[in-house]
Amino acid sequence: MSSGHSGDEDDTCDFGHVFEVNGSSPFAEDIESGEISSLEDLSKAQEDADDPYSFIGVMGDPYKNVKVVSGSQGMPYTFILVAADKFDTDLDWDIVKTDEKIFVSPQNTMHQEMNQRRQQAEQNIKTSMQGLEQLRKSKHLLQHDIRKLRSRVEDLQTGDDVVIKGDFVQLVDGAGAGGQGADEQALRFLRDNNIYPTIVSDFNEMESLEDLEEGGKLSNLPANEKAILKKKYTMFEKWKDMYGSEIQRKLNDLKKELRRIERAIEETKEWLEPYARDMVMINQKTRDEIGNDINEYGSFVGYATMYKELEFIAHQGLVKEEGALVESDNEKEITHYKVVHIHAVHVNISGGENPNSPVEGPTVAVVFWRPAIVCKHVFENIIEKKINRSKELFEQLMDDYTGDFDKGEGKDLKDARNKKEISVRALREKIGEEVEEKPPLELSSTIRRVEDGFDSPKLIAEKYGDGYLEALDNILDTSYSKGDGDSENGGGSKEEDFKKAVRKFTGNYDEYYLGDLSPLSDLKTELKFSYYYDLKLGMGLHTMK
Repeated sequence: MSSGHSGDEDDTCDFGHVFEVNGSSPFAEDIESGEISSLEDLSKAQEDADDPYSFIGVMGDPYKNVKVVSGSQGMPYTFILVAADKFDTDLDWDIVKTDEKIFVSPQNTMHQEMNQRRQQAEQNIKTSMQGLEQLRKSKHLLQHDIRKLRSRVEDLQTGDDVVIKGDFVQLVDGAGAGGQGADEQALRFLRDNNIYPTIVSDFNEMESLEDLEEGGKLSNLPANEKAILKKKYTMFEKWKDMYGSEIQRKLNDLKKELRRIERAIEETKEWLEPYARDMVMINQKTRDEIGNDINEYGSFVGYATMYKELEFIAHQGLVKEEGALVESDNEKEITHYKVVHIHAVHVNISGGENPNSPVEGPTVAVVFWRPAIVCKHVFENIIEKKINRSKELFEQLMDDYTGDFDKGEGKDLKDARNKKEISVRALREKIGEEVEEKPPLELSSTIRRVEDGFDSPKLIAEKYGDGYLEALDNILDTSYSKGDGDSENGGGSKEEDFKKAVRKFTGNYDEYYLGDLSPLSDLKTELKFSYYYDLKLGMGLHTMK
């Protein structure tokens, strides 16, 4: 079963996923086999593209395309919006805008204005870099404080009172133990002034008040010293309970603050880079590059040009009934989806009287429709992820700013470690025993970052090798090294392939198998006669092709 799939064993595409597009797609075979089984897989396969998440090169060839030209603003852009809206109003499909990009051509008198904006951008970058440096300093200080507090929390969790007693003697009981007006009852004062030279070590040796009673390991101490120790130990027990809850709260607050600062650092880079890149792109985007997208329409040199790209995805659920796919709104029964990817390009050109304003000039819009039939697993793991991507990025950004973020696998890893009652240091040592080498101390820091939700468990394999993550799995009974699972069709044994062949021959296949059924042709017919002609005629475009 390929990654991202859910459900019982029979709720899978045993005979291959469905990804039927118009024409051909360079990714169709890998998607159908499960080699590409998520949006992230697809983005990695397109990592050399300007936009690795783009669907333009994924959804096959355009089935229909329309170019609308007008001498003024309005009609072409309206055509794009109506083309998307009619899927909802006329066909009762779900449709979502998934992308929008805007570029401006500076090959005119606007060039000077763009240069001024670039200078402002450079100044903003310099100012922001100063803020970035301050953020990095704050980050390092927070990391230092977190390391100290985390150590205290681990000591409290493991019941190691030695360090905690040291904190009590130094920070609480000994707060006024030095200088003028010193607290003469403080343990450090009594020790440093040779009144009770061993009182601090005696206090550290205590495990309970019973140690001071008859038969206890400290019962031979002078009565006065025992009275002081009894008082101090009672104070320590009360303080430790309060200290433990407060230090955990403080640690959580520092983690949130660190997350916010790390996000601010990344945002500073992310917000500056696109601005600078857009300035470069505006001056480097050539007429040919724009013209290729709209079939070499127009001449833009000398005129202000606004260039916009929009992307929509329309979809409708399907179920199998008597050898055919029919529309359904029942999400539990849906096995396939019909999908239409809409890619639109809109260009405004400035008028002859005012070359600096594209608002008054002629416009052109080109719309491309790419239909597809997909199984529900391809839809949920690739198409729907693309649809939800903008929303998820916004929600993640808000979580990062507020410091309320989902630790995900990190929490699961920490729970698994606590269940085994293994400290991070002990886990590092056990991993060393498994891999038969001494792991670096940095491994403990990596494990803690994973548990805090800053990184994925796979970072352990990336930094130290697959053997380290496998060892962690063996120790904690987790499965982070197992990957996302094998695809349904890839790497099957001859016996499994034979069984599938027999099942297919006898008609004993899963509900996702379409066989010779080719619903894409029906979808094209529906688009042509129930949508495309009505769209064009409704907009006054009286052509039938």
